Amino acid sequence: MRRTLLVLLTASIALPAQARVPRKARRAPVMRAEDDPRKRGRAFPRASITFAAPADLSQSAEGAVAVRVVVKGYAIGALRPGGPVPHAHLIVDNEPAMEIPDANATWMLGGLSPGPHLLRVVLCRPWHEVVKAPRAFAMVRVWMGPRIPGKAGRAAESVTWPQPRKPILTYVLPVGAPSEQLVLARLEENPPDAAADAGQAKPPDPVATPLPGANRPVLDFYLSNAKLGRRGDKVRIVLDRRELPLMTDWKPHLLRGARSGAHRISIDLLSRKGVKVNNVVNRSDRVFTVESRQRKGGSRLGDSRLSR
Repeated sequence: MRRTLLVLLTASIALPAQARVPRKARRAPVMRAEDDPRKRGRAFPRASITFAAPADLSQSAEGAVAVRVVVKGYAIGALRPGGPVPHAHLIVDNEPAMEIPDANATWMLGGLSPGPHLLRVVLCRPWHEVVKAPRAFAMVRVWMGPRIPGKAGRAAESVTWPQPRKPILTYVLPVGAPSEQLVLARLEENPPDAAADAGQAKPPDPVATPLPGANRPVLDFYLSNAKLGRRGDKVRIVLDRRELPLMTDWKPHLLRGARSGAHRISIDLLSRKGVKVNNVVNRSDRVFTVESRQRKGGSRLGDSRLSR
């Protein structure tokens, strides 16, 4: 009788403990650090991105070039369908950014005119905040078509290619209206059998860029070879002809004066002495539109649809 009571008592104590473990496991949310809005842009110090293609100072005979990136220390793409999408922004010359949501794919960049071009990539959070890690940025210089010899070619390069070792200010947000000329599309390397049997490869699908949130009234950028501070470099912002206080911190900056409607913004990099830091692309100008109606499921910084 005592043994029976002891067994029943042991089972009654053990059962709730065993039942609580799987319930806790089921309630635990699955979230990557890249998707967590509590972690800011400096939360990924080892994140890095490089160009696998094209090579720096390479030349292409066509109006399009294949783009491949290598990302380490940071996951881009959705963890599950419909989930947040950490990504990279591709900036061609100083045009509005386009998005690369998959580092394992090859992308075709079309619409490039003959001559020198600058390609830059920056790692971004799902709500487009720039990842502020030392290697979360890369750039390459390319020529489309025959390279112009002599002084004419060097002059064309000097107004397109920045000096890599000097400070470089890469504008990212707000993205603004997309370029009407440039097209970024995923290259399908293995087309479906049906398309292959018909002798026609499936054309690449253009990327919908930018995604929701890219035009929210928040300024963000990547800064190379410089350091912002009260006694250091600074970023000057002019919003709708009104100069804002100088930025001395490298973090997203809310543009409080950018209410619903169209706006024009310009940014410059200044030295600690208040003088413009001369390097190609350090001055950027954009026109962006903020809509009053907010999309559901936006980031906590607020999202705005892009008006095309």
